[in-house]
Amino acid sequence: MPEPDPDAGAPTSPEERGAEMPTPPEGLAKRVWEPLQAQTVYDLERVIDYCEELIEHKERPVSPSETAGEGEVADKKPPQNLSHEEQRAAKEELEEMSTDEMKELSEDELTRYGHVQIRKLPCGPGCDGCPHGPYTYIVYRDSRGKVTSKYAGKADGG
Repeated sequence: MPEPDPDAGAPTSPEERGAEMPTPPEGLAKRVWEPLQAQTVYDLERVIDYCEELIEHKERPVSPSETAGEGEVADKKPPQNLSHEEQRAAKEELEEMSTDEMKELSEDELTRYGHVQIRKLPCGPGCDGCPHGPYTYIVYRDSRGKVTSKYAGKADGG
């Protein structure tokens, strides 16, 4: 059973409160911020708690069991142990980085962005040269919390 709302009956419009609402963050969709303006302080505090838990969930480290990708993993390196702020900055960098930029980085440098895997990949039926590679991939959790991988070029020795 939900807890009683301590703000029930509180003024709901800016005119009733005698103050102007704060400006929503630039780029935040109206469908997100507009319903928040009608909420009570009690409910906003609950939304904040939920958002903090949701962020923690979406930014949790990728576990080894989640790193399985296509092809045969020939080698792997775990991600660097970074602070929460460093992880967030690295994820933003990675999502903006081109494959050519990633090709310039060593496997050790790539561990800043996530698990590094060296994979050998099949191309399809009828190929006598499969598997192909080795290729370097970075396995990480994207900004929506989904585990994904990004191609980082041919691996050393490939």
